[in-house]
Amino acid sequence: MNFFKMVCKILFLFSLSNCSNAFKDLASSDKDTELLIEAKANINSFSYTNAITILTTQVSLSSQAKTEFRETLASAYAGKCGLNFANFVNSLATSPPGGSAFNLVMKPFVGLDIDPASCLLSLNTMQLIGDTAVRNTNQNAFVSVVGMSLMGTQTRTSADINPLNGDGVVDQNLCTLTDPIIDNIILGFGFMSKNFSALSTAQVGAGTQTSINDSISQCLAVAGTTCQITNAADITPAVRNTMRDLLNTVEYGLGTVVTGGNPIAIAAACP
Repeated sequence: MNFFKMVCKILFLFSLSNCSNAFKDLASSDKDTELLIEAKANINSFSYTNAITILTTQVSLSSQAKTEFRETLASAYAGKCGLNFANFVNSLATSPPGGSAFNLVMKPFVGLDIDPASCLLSLNTMQLIGDTAVRNTNQNAFVSVVGMSLMGTQTRTSADINPLNGDGVVDQNLCTLTDPIIDNIILGFGFMSKNFSALSTAQVGAGTQTSINDSISQCLAVAGTTCQITNAADITPAVRNTMRDLLNTVEYGLGTVVTGGNPIAIAAACP
């Protein structure tokens, strides 16, 4: 299966691309099904707010709890966040080896009007379907990519703010990013790392796979606990410090501190 077909397989499930008209033959007199079709049409025309409104205010509560409706709502939130699934995954797959994980996930959002809060809403919606062990591979691949997107959008809007929508150059002190900003980055990292195995090398590229796996390993080495946090209540000051340190490194983050991959040097990246 070639790269395009693999991407379309995931996109078919979440209606984030016009790879095919995934619902052209779907017909039903059921009002909620009609609303689902309308919501998917809005997603395919990039009218994400309209899709969200339909799915959260017009669909019955019983249908809102169904998996397909939650998948569609999650994809609408991801689109509002700024994620174009095909473009994002293609950027990862074509990135040369040796890039830092945070640079890889931030780069696709440079120059875009983005909304990190919507990425978190997308992830929390997918959690309503079930955790990693319950969801299928396509769902977990989607969650991992949205986790990367939360990392990328939050760092771009918080660390690369000049000019408007950024230029790919960090112009903020990464060590002084506020706790709410760091918490979103930690959650994005947690969702990404917990579900990263659902993405193949063919989908994200060998270079990206190595860079992200290295960042996960170093986070674990420095934190000494877990870097797969998906619940904000589980975030501790120590984990926040570790994430700030990772962000301020050359090898894994967006900073200037060269660590050579030494966990001790990483832990000292922020004073």
